[in-house]
Amino acid sequence: MSAKTDNRTAERIFAILLCAAGAAALAASVLLQLSSDGVNGGTFPLLVSAAFLLFAVLNLIFVCRCAATAPRGSLSTVLWMMLLLAGVCAALLLHVPFWIVSPAFLFIACFAVLHQHWLKSLIAAAATTGLVYLVFAVLFRVPLP
Repeated sequence: MSAKTDNRTAERIFAILLCAAGAAALAASVLLQLSSDGVNGGTFPLLVSAAFLLFAVLNLIFVCRCAATAPRGSLSTVLWMMLLLAGVCAALLLHVPFWIVSPAFLFIACFAVLHQHWLKSLIAAAATTGLVYLVFAVLFRVPLP
């Protein structure tokens, strides 16, 4: 088996695991929402888990439809780097505002870990941070760190 085949298989397995995690989160959120009537504390997790599942399914479709590319490193290396980045960001959020930490994390994740073009990484980081801020801080009035 070549390195490209191993990488594609790992990406597909990870995409399937993300879909399973999204489905489990959605099921748990539905149960939480059904425990009471109307909009309550279970509405927010329901919306977030539904969005997570949607993006996980879109990721799975993307991974299965894309042509094999050059290996970006082993799956375990990418996962450890992302875990390390997430830990650093979580620690930084205690002292630095969300709107600074989030785009920096997303840019580093896209550019350095996933080896995307710097301009695409910058646009994705800014757009994702803006969308998260719009949905949570403006629409749901959830205070961000």
